[in-house]
Parts: sequence; C-alpha cells; structure tokens
Amino acid sequence: MGNKKNSTAKMHFACAIVFIIFVYCYLAFYQADVLAVAQHVLSDGKTDYSYTVAPLLITLVLYVLHLGVYALTQVKRRFHALTYFPSFLILTIITDIPTDVDIHHSLGAWWIVAPLCLLAFGGAVWVIRQLEPLEQEPHSSGWLSKYMWLNLFQMVVMIVVMSFVASNDRLFHERMKMERLMKQKNYAEALKVGRKSLQTDSSLTMLRIACLHHTGELADKLFSYPLVGGSKAMLPDSVTVKSLMWRSHRWMQEPTDSMKMQHLVYRKPEDYKLCALLLDKKLDQFVVALCKHYDVKTAKLPTHYKEALTLYIHRRSKPVIEYHDNVVDTDFQDYQQMEHKYTNRQEMQTAIRDTYGNTYWYYFDYCSK
Repeated sequence: MGNKKNSTAKMHFACAIVFIIFVYCYLAFYQADVLAVAQHVLSDGKTDYSYTVAPLLITLVLYVLHLGVYALTQVKRRFHALTYFPSFLILTIITDIPTDVDIHHSLGAWWIVAPLCLLAFGGAVWVIRQLEPLEQEPHSSGWLSKYMWLNLFQMVVMIVVMSFVASNDRLFHERMKMERLMKQKNYAEALKVGRKSLQTDSSLTMLRIACLHHTGELADKLFSYPLVGGSKAMLPDSVTVKSLMWRSHRWMQEPTDSMKMQHLVYRKPEDYKLCALLLDKKLDQFVVALCKHYDVKTAKLPTHYKEALTLYIHRRSKPVIEYHDNVVDTDFQDYQQMEHKYTNRQEMQTAIRDTYGNTYWYYFDYCSK
C-alpha cells in the first residue's frame, strides 16, 4: 500500500512540475509581448505589463485553481492530469489574443465555448469518479508506472491543443516584440527580430523602417529586410499599417484638421522621402530628388543610393546623369551574369536572393512593391 501511495504521489509531483515549468516559460518567453499589448490596449495605455511579476502571478493562480479542482473532484489516478484542464482552459482564453486586439477585444466565441468545455469536463469527471474505485492497480510503480505515463501524455495533449488555439501568429509576435524593444529605444535589437524570415507585413515594414531611421542605416540596410507595401508602409495609417504599443513620431502621423485647413503637412526626413521613391521603384524621380540633395560625383553616397544609381544608368538609354562606382559596377555585372546562368527561373531567383537579396537590385526586379 505504501508503494502505491508513493507511486501516486510521484505522479502528482511530476504533473505539477510539468505544469508549473511549462506555464511559466510559456508566459515569460513566448506570450509575454502579446499579453503586454493586450494590457496596453485594455487599459488604454494607462498601465504596463510586468514581464517579471505577471508570469509568476498567473502561474501561481492557475496552480492554485488546479489544487481547488483536485480537492473538489478527488481524481487521483489514471486521469489525475484532467484536474489541470480548467487551468489550461483559462490560460488558453487569456492568451488567445487576436491580431486586431485594438479593434476587437472581447471574449468572442469563448462566451459559448468555455461553458461547454466546463460542462464536458464536469461530465467526464463524474464518469471517472464512478469508474476509479473499480480500477485495478498497475503492476509497475514509481517514476515508470503506467499512471505516470498516462497522465504525462494527457498533459502533453492539453499543452499541444492549447498551443494551437492560443495566439500563435508569428508575425504578430514579432511585431509586438519589436514594439517592446522600440519603446525601450533599443532599436538595434529590434532590427534583429525576424530578420532572416522571408515573411513580413506592412506594420513590420513600418517598424523596421523607423528603427533603421533611428540607427542611421535606412539608406544602407533597408533592402536587407523583407519588405511589403511600398512607400505606403512607411507611415502608419491605423488600418493596415499601425503600431499598438510604440508611439510613432508626430511627423509620421496624419496632419491635424487645422493643419489640413491651412494645407500644411509634417516635414519628413530626407532619407524617408528618397527611400519612399525607391520602394515604389520610381527610379527617374529618385535620381532627380537625389541630385537636389547630393553632388553624386563627389558625395559619399549610402549603399542603396549607389545601387539605385547604378541600376538607373544601366536601365536607361539616355540617363540624365553619369555615375560610376567600380565596386558597385563589378557587383552589378556579377548580378547580371547570374541572371543568365540558370534556365529555371525559380532556381535563378533563389540563387540571386542568396547572394544579392540584400540589394536594391533584387528588390527592384523580384519583389512586389
């Protein structure tokens, strides 16, 4: 009898450890930024999410909830892990944050789904309590007992289901992480978020452009990142291009009504204006605008400006200016040769992206604005 009780206690302990470690790590390292934006929106920006205290507090509350459910149901053997179900349900609800949380921040379908889940849980517990006295004790005991693995399997199933249902949009998580770092004015770290990914959205594009402007690298590294939306993605429009926690600069916002009446607009930095033309692939207008601010023959131009000028010289039969840079010219010749090296367009684009994916040339030829 003592061995059986000891085996059951070990199983309970293992389930508790799995639950506590998972919930804390899940909240502290995966959902933290999403919960932060949810609190920011729901409090109208009046309170800040505590990245240190909140995961600990939520984990503690959910574990205490489990203890209450266990005390009430007394399910202690084959299906003991199910006493964590209400805690997992609550965790799923609070981390199921929609990407448009600034517009829709209600419980949505959870008003119906949660009560149904709890009713099903109550029915399952009633059946289990009727069958539990009839169960035969397993032959194995201790850490390798049948009860141990059955309950750990149930824990894994609940974790997997919860992970699929809760907020798991990768781009949304990247945006929120960037906004947190930008609020801290840590623009260099923010630029590392999702840098190697080929997927992006207009809001991520806007955030990256803002970070590059702050680090002074906009005209040198803009096309090193995945971009979408053209120049419209450079400034927030509160619809498809927006920030939820980071407050954009005044000049990035729409003019006030009084400014519109006086036909006034905010003055934008020159690198924003020039890069906007590059994003929209308006080479001719870019060259004209560039010549107003730089002496292209003597000035030390940023990387993407040199690439755009080189592309312009080679793509126009009668260019309005002459520009040559030996290093950039050599790279562009290699770029052109690579285009003729492959017969399969998909293979060619992949090879060019691997070598020249961080250049304006690749963006101009292969990316939609």
